[in-house]
Amino acid sequence: MPNLHKMVCLISLPFIAGLLFLSAACGVDEDQPVQQGSSQTTAVKSDLKIDVVPMQSVTPAIYLQMPNLDITFVDFEITNNGDSPISLSVESELQGYSEKAIDTVDISPHATVVVGQTPILKPQAIPLEIANTTLRYRIADSSGAVIREQTLPVKIYGRDTMLWAMQEGDDWTDTSVFIGAFVTPHAPEIDELVRQAAEYHPSNSMEGYQCSQCSDEEWSEYTTAQVKAVYEALQQDYHLKYINSTIAFSNESEAPQRIRLPSESINTKSSNCIDGTVLYASALESMDMHPYIVLTPTHAFLCYEINPDDPNSLGCLETTMTGSAAFEDAAEMGEQELSEEMSNGNIKSGKSKILSVHQLRASGILPMK
Repeated sequence: MPNLHKMVCLISLPFIAGLLFLSAACGVDEDQPVQQGSSQTTAVKSDLKIDVVPMQSVTPAIYLQMPNLDITFVDFEITNNGDSPISLSVESELQGYSEKAIDTVDISPHATVVVGQTPILKPQAIPLEIANTTLRYRIADSSGAVIREQTLPVKIYGRDTMLWAMQEGDDWTDTSVFIGAFVTPHAPEIDELVRQAAEYHPSNSMEGYQCSQCSDEEWSEYTTAQVKAVYEALQQDYHLKYINSTIAFSNESEAPQRIRLPSESINTKSSNCIDGTVLYASALESMDMHPYIVLTPTHAFLCYEINPDDPNSLGCLETTMTGSAAFEDAAEMGEQELSEEMSNGNIKSGKSKILSVHQLRASGILPMK
């Protein structure tokens, strides 16, 4: 069935409950996470049984990753209880928002097959705010005769909506890994930011990790100078300000958060803690550096590998200070925050999380744009 457990692990209720308080500082609405999927079983004739299990909502940040991760939006479990083989055509679409998914399947006598589909979203059709649509599916035999056709209500969120957790039955699934989709290193605005940041670098260049045969101290100076250049460009040229805007419209059963894509943060000159974190992460990843997103129950901030050969050599940055403080103060605050999260056991216990963007990419979570 459609199941995000294929990608992410079940986590404890305390971490999910903690994430729901993030809105107070710069996080999500304090509603309960969405419950996904409900099975619909229908006996068709006497020898065919069809069990349809769809998800109930579409979150583009997650949905766009699903084909890479072998996660399906709707599953059709079809059992042939007859004595003869049967050939069926199965199709589904999110009306007005996706292309049509079509599969043809042959089912042997007394056998069951599962057809999973994730209709491809039309990028231009993704709404700015939550909208209602329908999942239309149709099952026909080899002659074209319709065996079953139905539409089911589906909610589709705006592109800038993130769901941190989902409830599937009695289980809770942490979906925080999908924050990696908001890190968009190839956006034109990020290219321009990095180019502008080079003006603030002592060598007028941004080289990523090209410090050959550097000592630990040299690596620290080399990498930090580039992060500082991005910080000063955002501060001096882009005039980035902290604005806490997290509202995402939903019903009471869901826990979404609005997160600005980096291009939007640049264009509006505003960000909150998670917006700023994915903005800086995008700039660093565009230079082939290794950023980390640190999530606590009430906050988010940036860390990054100083030396790519030593993943433990982390620098950090409190991105919300971009509009109000010197880089050195923001770096000191970020490193203090990481130290506190590690010393109090939050990282080890899973109450807080440190997500490597590099590892998220390796797992199949790609930029939304």
